[in-house]
Amino acid sequence: MDRKKIAKIFGGFLAVMLMFTIVSRAVSGAAMARVETVRMATGTIKHEVTGNGRVEAGREVAVYTETGQRVKEICVQEGDAVKRGDVLFTLDMDKLNEQIAETQQEMEKIKLQSEDVQNAKALEQQNQQTAKQRAQEDYNQAVSQGDATVTEAKRAWDEAEQALQNFINSSADAGEGSEGDASGDAAERETQKAALEQAAAEAKAAYDAAVSSRIDNIRTAARALEDAAMAKSTPDSTAKQNDITRQQQELALNKLIALKDAGGEVKATVDGIVTQVVVTTGDLTSDGAAVRLADTSEGGRLTVSVDKSYLEYLAIGSPVDLQPVGSKNVISDYTISSVTKNAQDDNLMDVTIDLPKGVIETGTFVDATIAPKSENYTTVIPLQALRGSQNEYYVLILEEEQGVMGSELVVKRLDVEVVDKDSTSAALQEGLLTGEQEIISNSSRMIQEGSKVRRMESR
Repeated sequence: MDRKKIAKIFGGFLAVMLMFTIVSRAVSGAAMARVETVRMATGTIKHEVTGNGRVEAGREVAVYTETGQRVKEICVQEGDAVKRGDVLFTLDMDKLNEQIAETQQEMEKIKLQSEDVQNAKALEQQNQQTAKQRAQEDYNQAVSQGDATVTEAKRAWDEAEQALQNFINSSADAGEGSEGDASGDAAERETQKAALEQAAAEAKAAYDAAVSSRIDNIRTAARALEDAAMAKSTPDSTAKQNDITRQQQELALNKLIALKDAGGEVKATVDGIVTQVVVTTGDLTSDGAAVRLADTSEGGRLTVSVDKSYLEYLAIGSPVDLQPVGSKNVISDYTISSVTKNAQDDNLMDVTIDLPKGVIETGTFVDATIAPKSENYTTVIPLQALRGSQNEYYVLILEEEQGVMGSELVVKRLDVEVVDKDSTSAALQEGLLTGEQEIISNSSRMIQEGSKVRRMESR
């Protein structure tokens, strides 16, 4: 076989092989999944929280009246707009006059009780002064009588001693002149001497007793005088209590009289909307509020209830977009004023936005969109490119490999950590992806790590 023939045969073989390769690549390409890719970018994550509510008055005002008054007529109902000075309800004048008379009588009783207390206190002070004066007199008398008794006892003692001494001296003189006196005379003198000595001893004892009695009597009188001087009036706060009661009753009486002068009419204290009527026709008023008004003179307040799962995105000062229902205008100049728990539902949070007067009319329903400021992230991808669940997130990326039939695109899995995400985007931890990597965001069929794919043709 000549070389030309061999060359033709070899050329034909190469042509067939080329055709088979083209067909094989076409068949393989047709079977591959087609994918769309994105690259990471910088951006923010938006956490919009929406809700709606009705604008109410910025503060609520309670209207009170005196207790125990019978309601004659109620002039308003909930939802009514009132001006300051408008009549809310009226009271029964007969019942009002009766209470005025009762209060005046009670004040007269308190006055009489106070006078009785003052008289009793004056009598007590007078008795204390008398007791003190008498104690002083008793003390002076004890000193005077004691001194006189001691002086008299001392005089009697001195006389007895002198009589004894005189007898002793006279007996000595009689003995020198008559040494031969009979023994009978001597016995008589001894008897007289013993009697005088006994009298002197008794006089001394009487003197000692007088001194001791004087001391005891003066001590007793001095203590009685001291007790009388220290005696004070029994503490009694009745007068002070009566004075306080009188002041309270006088204040209540003045209010009742003012209510009578107003013809029993209870009026609105501010411009506002009636939010609650507590009193009932024919019933007596109580200590609590009779009517509650939403004050419309100082602006409004919008309260929106949202699920508490959004709490981390609800911060005081976060911007809020407001759109009154039925209006195309969006108001974006206000922020969250407060965030509190809902009183009726533990699963809800109340978000409050304070509004100046004239911004939105009280009673208007408003849609609110809360968009807190987000951090600027360097690794943000579309949410559709993120795969996995809360416990394990990953992305699929494209890598180019050399195969039997040339360069091929192969799917690779890369685990990532989600920092934040919203309904459209996800922010990933930095350093896990590079700006050159192609991240699969969509595919024509199910793919996994190792799948061979081809890029989706742009239309």
